[in-house]
Amino acid sequence: MNKKADAANADSLFNSGNYFEASIEYEYLIFRAEQPENLNLFKYKKALCYKKLNDFNRAINELQSAYFENPKEDTLYRFVCYEQSLCFYLNGEPQKALWKIDEYFHLNADSSLFFDFLPIRAICLNETFQWDEARKCLLAFVQMQDLTTENKTELEHLIHELYHKKNVPKIRSVKKAELFSRIIPGTGQIYAGMTGEGIVNFLINASILAFTAHQAYNGFYITGYLAGLGFFNKTYHGGIKRAEAIALQKNKELIANLNSRIIALISTGSNSN
Repeated sequence: MNKKADAANADSLFNSGNYFEASIEYEYLIFRAEQPENLNLFKYKKALCYKKLNDFNRAINELQSAYFENPKEDTLYRFVCYEQSLCFYLNGEPQKALWKIDEYFHLNADSSLFFDFLPIRAICLNETFQWDEARKCLLAFVQMQDLTTENKTELEHLIHELYHKKNVPKIRSVKKAELFSRIIPGTGQIYAGMTGEGIVNFLINASILAFTAHQAYNGFYITGYLAGLGFFNKTYHGGIKRAEAIALQKNKELIANLNSRIIALISTGSNSN
């Protein structure tokens, strides 16, 4: 079987949803590739297989292994950078995604090529709580779309409203949640948004301390220490970890909600074309 037939077979497997099998075929093509441009293309396609399989680490590694002598002149470089930034985001690494996007922007003077990157960049900026930069990014995205002046104005208004101080997510500080729990057990959970759980944690710890004090007052020092303070140590430190986990989860939920609204807004703009 010749190289063109091998490539066609790999593409056919990919298009039919057999991503694992396609990745093996692309690996074979990578091994046999003689020209750098073919090598990079097959690495790119192999990375797409991994992305479809939700194996973002392997997709990133494959994309990073592609080497371009003249990235400004090679159109494939743009697609590799896009997929790499997307996989970084999907892998829970928004800061690395931003770094990759900014690297691409720095190497290209033609801002018209930035269009596809802007939504990912805005979402990653949200993930890192950079609201003003995310707002500017989306405004630039709207300006680059082929829309009527009326539609652009409407979308810009929605973006400004979305990032108004009263509407941006109220991010919980993980450090504050930890600190509050250390000072007064349960308050970290309350701060993070789980009031009922925080109150229960506070009452449990308070009752344990009361039991320990009562045992000590009646002369049962060893019993008080082992049964009381031993259990308190578990609930106290467990409460601190729980407060941190709640703060992280609440932040994720808030950001996910904001990003879903942005995706809906982008879709609205696309449908207006």
